[in-house]
Amino acid sequence: LSRQQLTLVTDYIEANCFGTIRVGELAELARLSETYFSHAFKASTGQPPHRWQMQARIRKVQALLLGDDVNLSEIATTAGFADQAHFTRVFKGIVGLTPAEWRRGAQK
Repeated sequence: LSRQQLTLVTDYIEANCFGTIRVGELAELARLSETYFSHAFKASTGQPPHRWQMQARIRKVQALLLGDDVNLSEIATTAGFADQAHFTRVFKGIVGLTPAEWRRGAQK
């Protein structure tokens, strides 16, 4: 992808990461076919678009976790995860800790 295409697409993902983002939407932004876009995105970033979106979600969730007033199930729902278990699996897969473990460590 060109630098402009990559910036356009990654900015879109960051802004909309809590929602459903289809590869077709991203391909349309970049003005490419879905198949070509998927391969080009992975070649440019080292990961597929869905993984990039999950990492964007987790970065935003980490900011939410710093607040004491929001519980994990509310965060999971807000962030677009199916349930708290799904949220915990994805979070641990990306960060290496569960959300509760990360929150405890970040609040020290």
